[in-house]
Amino acid sequence: MGETSAYSSHLFVRGTRNNSWSNMLSFILEGSRVLDVGCSAGNFGEALEQMNNCTVVGVDLNPVDIDEARGKISEAYVLDVSDTAAVAGLGAFDVVLFADVLEHLPDPRATLVAIRALLRPGGVVVYSIPNMGHLSVRLDLLEGRFTYTETGLLDKTHLHFYDAFEIEDMFTAAGYGIREEDPVVSEYPERWVTERLAGLGLTADETFFDLLKATDSHVYQYVGVAIPLASLPRNTAPIRTRATPPDEILGFANRIAAENEALKNTDAALVTAAQARLEADLLAADKATALAERDAATAELVATSAARDALAGEVAGLRAHLTYMKTHPVAFLTRKLVERLPRAQRKRP
Repeated sequence: MGETSAYSSHLFVRGTRNNSWSNMLSFILEGSRVLDVGCSAGNFGEALEQMNNCTVVGVDLNPVDIDEARGKISEAYVLDVSDTAAVAGLGAFDVVLFADVLEHLPDPRATLVAIRALLRPGGVVVYSIPNMGHLSVRLDLLEGRFTYTETGLLDKTHLHFYDAFEIEDMFTAAGYGIREEDPVVSEYPERWVTERLAGLGLTADETFFDLLKATDSHVYQYVGVAIPLASLPRNTAPIRTRATPPDEILGFANRIAAENEALKNTDAALVTAAQARLEADLLAADKATALAERDAATAELVATSAARDALAGEVAGLRAHLTYMKTHPVAFLTRKLVERLPRAQRKRP
């Protein structure tokens, strides 16, 4: 005889909120026929039957859990949901429930495609999926730890890990659209985060906390409703790749080299510009000096011209004096004699 699973002890507590079962309960209409995939011991299915008057059919791989579930819900079978033929024999459902199950399946997208055939018109998929982007995981990774646990975010039986983008991608690829979500939130106080980071030598600032909010670090589980679209997508989700650390380091080195080359070109351009400015300043200085010298030469020329004109006047006066002396010697002598006489004697009687 085997053992019950680690999930069989999970109990539903009436009147609680902000846990995956309570949040999923609000998405399931009263009287629905529900396929509970991975039902374990049937504890949540029992709550659905008692509180929402649902008819619950549970499937699980653990026979001990199924034996217990048979006493709590309408039907329970040891069955692999990937066995499409066996699942088809269960009939049609208003709700197919994946309560923290999709991350355990080998090919969750293929399973979601297959169970579309089980949904009645208007039927939905209700899910809860752990968020690998929760802050607790991020901080563990910063400390260099990624420790598996029996249950929870790092459940050792998880085959896939999801954040909001991966969840949307999975449903879209399987031909569903997410109608609404009511996530389970577990948020650390900022002071606690600051002290935890300080222990790692890191400082948390406003930008860091804004990033945490923008990337749903407070979401512990995504809980929501997905509805089948009219048809499957024509194109499967594109294959995404991520650069390996060596490629990222090489890319960083290439970027630094390019930045250095750009700086060299910038430095050369700055030197050229400085030289051009210096040459322009020298030309301007030479021009100013030349203009000053020209003005000084002009002034000197003007002064020389004035002196020359004055000298020419003096020469002309001397020539006139000599001419008078030659042509009027008696008058010239008489005038000179008169000029030598005292002023009083110059008067005539």
